[in-house]
Amino acid sequence: MAHKFMRLVVLFLIPLASYTQINNTYNIGDKMPALTFSNVYNQPGSSISISDYKGKLIIIDFWNRWCGSCIEAFPKMEKLQKEFGDKIKVLLVTTDKKEEANKLFKRFKVPELTILYGDTVLNTIFPHITVPHHVWVNPDGYIQFITDGYNATTQNISKVLEGKKITLPLKIELTDIDREADLWKEGNGRFQKYITNYSFIMSKVNEDWDHGSGFTKDTVNNTCGFKFVNATLLDLYKTAFSEAVNYTTKDFYRNNRIQFIGTGVSEFFNFPDESDSIPAWEERNIICYESKWKTQSDSLAFQYLQDDANRFFPFSVKAEIKEVPCYILTLAPGFTTSKSPNKEKKFEYTDSSFILSNMPIINIVESLNGIDLFKVIPVVDETNCTVNVDINMKNAFTDIGTLQKQLLQNGLLLKEGTRIIKMLVIRDK
Repeated sequence: MAHKFMRLVVLFLIPLASYTQINNTYNIGDKMPALTFSNVYNQPGSSISISDYKGKLIIIDFWNRWCGSCIEAFPKMEKLQKEFGDKIKVLLVTTDKKEEANKLFKRFKVPELTILYGDTVLNTIFPHITVPHHVWVNPDGYIQFITDGYNATTQNISKVLEGKKITLPLKIELTDIDREADLWKEGNGRFQKYITNYSFIMSKVNEDWDHGSGFTKDTVNNTCGFKFVNATLLDLYKTAFSEAVNYTTKDFYRNNRIQFIGTGVSEFFNFPDESDSIPAWEERNIICYESKWKTQSDSLAFQYLQDDANRFFPFSVKAEIKEVPCYILTLAPGFTTSKSPNKEKKFEYTDSSFILSNMPIINIVESLNGIDLFKVIPVVDETNCTVNVDINMKNAFTDIGTLQKQLLQNGLLLKEGTRIIKMLVIRDK
């Protein structure tokens, strides 16, 4: 009697000893352990062993009863099993208990595939978070792929069986994700390598850092974008709607081509006269901005920048053609141009004098638009003068009347009027 009892103990120790070898997880390239299972749902009372399928491609399909996509994929996996017959073995593996599987299969057809229920072994050696989760064991018994369910296709299976080299995406799952963290900062920025498009705003950087702006284009990765460091919000608007990083030759360079509409809008942007008010002005006006987009189109990039300019800040901004008050510069009767094309070019501009020698008339137009007399109302060039000119004025910028007299002495008329021109309109939202 004692002899029979000892034999019975040994029989029970055999599976226990095999289970002590599955504490470790298995990865691609590892030899699949020869495990035996008796928890077979659709083969009651029988057991299966991994070694039974030597020489076949084994696809272990992890699923659960709450996974709709897993259940929807059963017919596909069933079809693949029938298509390849004895060349493959599809194992449906779930942690669900038998009673739970029974409830499920009262509503759905039981697939004609081997199903393992209440699994703890395979789920231990192939840990995962989401299902479907597939493990492919090649005919030689080595783990070849750990991947998503959608990769189980006739084409991929055929290539593996033919011994062809293929690559399937590795299904990588993380167990230490901080789901409350910003995605781009999670895990010390480990997801940043996946960023393809982005844009964000920062407040002024107080650390010692050069300010400025720029446009970058990466022809290798087909991206482009902008970077503004401690720039004014108005500079961002001018860049975006002039569609030029160097907007100094564009329409909205001077603030007299900007129209502020709404209570307190102009006060928001106006630089304060008192130094005590400068920190508050910088807090609302100095910004940092960075963006990168998957495009090589400059025009599309500027459109994105315009969209962000309207999205991130409390103003609605648009370039509009409007009729506005202007000062119009024209040629007076008797105007003479620079007589000698070889004459030395000269441009001197101070508070008390303005000397232009053998240079384009646009220089005086740009200069006038930059002085306080025309801080609000723009000067428009209608001289149609394409040759170089000579202009000499003294103490001309004290008031409009004085300036008009001195310009007239140089053969130029400056008169008030209205014109339809492009304006940058900034409205309070």
